[in-house]
Amino acid sequence: MSRSDDRRMKELADRLVAMSPEPPPFPEEVSVTQREDSKPRPALVFAGAALVVLLLAAIPIFLSRGGGEVDPIASSTTSTVPTTVTTQPQASTTVTTEPPVTTTTVPATTTTAGVVTEPRNVIVFLTQSPENSNLGNPALVPFLATAYPTPETDDTLAALQLLTADDLSLPEGFESSIPVAVEVLSVTRGDQIVTVDLNEAFLDGAGGLLADFTMLNQLIFTAGDGEEISEVLFTVDGQPVTAFGSEGLDLSQPQGRDAFIDQLNPVNLDSAISGSGASPLTVTGFANVFEATVSGELVDSAGNVVYEAFATATCGTGCWGAFGFQIDDFDFESTPVTLRVFWHSAEDGAPTDVVSVPVAWGDAQAWDFISDPGTP
Repeated sequence: MSRSDDRRMKELADRLVAMSPEPPPFPEEVSVTQREDSKPRPALVFAGAALVVLLLAAIPIFLSRGGGEVDPIASSTTSTVPTTVTTQPQASTTVTTEPPVTTTTVPATTTTAGVVTEPRNVIVFLTQSPENSNLGNPALVPFLATAYPTPETDDTLAALQLLTADDLSLPEGFESSIPVAVEVLSVTRGDQIVTVDLNEAFLDGAGGLLADFTMLNQLIFTAGDGEEISEVLFTVDGQPVTAFGSEGLDLSQPQGRDAFIDQLNPVNLDSAISGSGASPLTVTGFANVFEATVSGELVDSAGNVVYEAFATATCGTGCWGAFGFQIDDFDFESTPVTLRVFWHSAEDGAPTDVVSVPVAWGDAQAWDFISDPGTP
């Protein structure tokens, strides 16, 4: 307690004493001889009791007033264990306020084999049974097609995986000889050689010798362009292939585009029949025809021939040669047409071994055999 508080307490006590009533009169005094200090006087007892009561009542008042700090009460105890007393009012409600929580949403990324965000255009080779064929061999025809590879997949692997995909919906009149069980696992590029690794289903072939040759031609022409990649080496689970298909063909050595060419139609294409803008339509291929003369024509939806062209192959009449021509004076955007490439029979001049390909032009120049099947 501070000095000011002591002073106040003393003043209060003095006032209380001064205000105390006089003791009641006593009966007439009788002279009795006794010791003066044997009993306390009643007035002093009454005054002392009143003072104690007032002091006890005044202490809380002074403590509740902010007149000064209260000095701690001295204790004879050498150590004090702090005690926490929690007083909870009856029927009280406790509300806890937490700081606001900020949630950051990160877009989920799902990686699925064979699925990507950006499609890519690749060249794949399909086959066609030619019109008026004199050998009965299938023709090779390339298509600019939309693939959906994983981001790390290069164009060669993307094209081969599209060619061997399940449930492709191909343009009318075209097919693939590659069984759906065949899968391309990886592609490794070397100097002029690409190694194509496949699953074990590849070893079974396509179900017959001609079908086996056709299957190999599709894979070889799709995997190698004949220039930067001139040969293809087939492996199964990383091992050389020594027995393939119905006849157990030895494929342990790299195979070029000419390896099984004699099992193809005398007229074949090696450029996709697609174009855009004002660019001319370029047609290239390889043929083994009489006098090396290759003819081409455009036919509209009514069957009318609206354009004619011809080319001379680099070799013919018993040998294979390359050919090419351009169509640059035709309005492809407004006139849907089909390109027909063939040679004229030496006997009657009839178109022979005819390959027919719908022209994909402008925005529809690439074919989508998966998302939008069957149309360019």
